[in-house]
Amino acid sequence: MFTVPEAVLITSLAAMFIAQVSKFFIDGFINKKLNESILISTGGMPSSHSALVTSLFVSIGMFDYHYNNTLSIGFTISFVIALVVIHDSMGIRLEASKHAMELNVIKYRLNLIENIDIEEKKLKEKLGHKPKEVLAGILLGAFVGVIGFFIFK
Repeated sequence: MFTVPEAVLITSLAAMFIAQVSKFFIDGFINKKLNESILISTGGMPSSHSALVTSLFVSIGMFDYHYNNTLSIGFTISFVIALVVIHDSMGIRLEASKHAMELNVIKYRLNLIENIDIEEKKLKEKLGHKPKEVLAGILLGAFVGVIGFFIFK
């Protein structure tokens, strides 16, 4: 059988894996073709980072309360880290995505003006998340955290 830390780790990683695989199929459905690079990419629906950290603090909280009738410092730390990760994905990383889009447009226009016919690599534009993508990741992470608790308790 698994220890509580092992169960929390497995549950959290499962949430991230499920989110990443879901992202692959959602992107394939929307774009009518499968893109394997989505399996290891950032951005998109649902947020795998949000699913990971939400599953982490939900499962820690459930195990804490089940075995100790209280919440541990581990729960508190995981909750604060989840807030930082989620805020970052909708804030800084989303803004970085917008900047990359604008820089790609500027590069394209400069290439047209200068008549440069060089195939330049575009900056990656899918870095952050829209609020609905984060919400989907949070809901998925909470669901997987609860299911993981009931499987491993």
